[in-house]
Amino acid sequence: MAEEKITPAMQQYYELKEQNSDAILFFRMGDFYEMFDDDALIANKVLGVAVTSRNKNAEKPTPLAGIPYHAKEKYLPLLIEAGYKVAIAEQVSDPNLKGIVKREIVRVVTPATIGLEGEGYESKNSNIIGITESKGKFGLSILNLSENKWQATEFPNFEELKQELYKMFPKEVILEKKLFGNEEIKETLEKKFSLNIYFFEIKKDCYKNLVNHFKTKNLEGFGLEKLKEAQRASNLILEYIENNQKTNFDFLKSMSLLDTSKYLKIDEATIKNLDLVYNFATKSVKLATLFGVLDKTKTSSGSNMMYDSILKPLNDIKEIKQRQEFIEEFLKEKILLDKIRQELGTISNINNILNRIALNRTSPRDLLNLKKSLISMLKIFEHIKNSGNTKLIKIIKP
Repeated sequence: MAEEKITPAMQQYYELKEQNSDAILFFRMGDFYEMFDDDALIANKVLGVAVTSRNKNAEKPTPLAGIPYHAKEKYLPLLIEAGYKVAIAEQVSDPNLKGIVKREIVRVVTPATIGLEGEGYESKNSNIIGITESKGKFGLSILNLSENKWQATEFPNFEELKQELYKMFPKEVILEKKLFGNEEIKETLEKKFSLNIYFFEIKKDCYKNLVNHFKTKNLEGFGLEKLKEAQRASNLILEYIENNQKTNFDFLKSMSLLDTSKYLKIDEATIKNLDLVYNFATKSVKLATLFGVLDKTKTSSGSNMMYDSILKPLNDIKEIKQRQEFIEEFLKEKILLDKIRQELGTISNINNILNRIALNRTSPRDLLNLKKSLISMLKIFEHIKNSGNTKLIKIIKP
């Protein structure tokens, strides 16, 4: 057998893989993303792509699998849905120059951030939550990247946190690294909720990092100034996504306190036994659930709102009556309702498009969809204005 020699390109691959050992590495080689060793075997199992070897004459040939770079939209979601993170290494130097092509990890794609790759990658659920703990108190931060909605709060113990988690079904959970040995938390999140869990080490001063991010003097305006554990959980998410995406998230300009007192409390048994948003028999969110019956929405944002409204019913009588009045007016204006639903059906997820623009990842299709969506929104405003219905006109007033 010939003695195996590691080529400069493979040396580069192993260096990048070491930096992202918990992720599948898409290593750009010309017109392909190539995967080696265990990553190649996983690609074969999940994606169904063939496995070959790059050094057949070596004593231990290196397994190799590859996909065309333009087929990323087809294959990347399959790996993410299977529970894997994917680190994307692109060529960042001119391949026509002498010497090895320089490659860098441009980002690490995770279940909650895949929508940032493009419209073809979007999913309805892009919730990412961060959990921290200090002296028995737990911090919780929730970021919905498809709506840029960021909230945080604290809980005096894990039991109370668990009750709130059951209403969320997040796409991924980030735990601070020191919780790695907490078996109760891991067992609850993995076995009971079947969540994608990742551990991350906080490296920055949490308060200072958040203040610098928002460019504010303090966190008073967000209702988080005195909630240290909520600050830690929020900073955990911020550090995690910026570290993975290799860029800052300046477009996240605000966050708020998650006030659980505004909603009717529903315990775990009620959510499960009434099949509110998940049916364990059908293993479906939509099939044989209350959510499936009620969700006739036309947009992903509307669907998310419906989901949250079922799990977090309002307990403020004034807000409930106001919502009922709006619904009643739309039911009276059947023709107007049909016109608005028709326009809503053409609206893309504008927040996702704007996020991709902010990250310099937009495509011509994104810009075209943004144009169509804005035109449809203007038509909706015009339909409501022209209806003369004073109660509905309140919806579109700033």
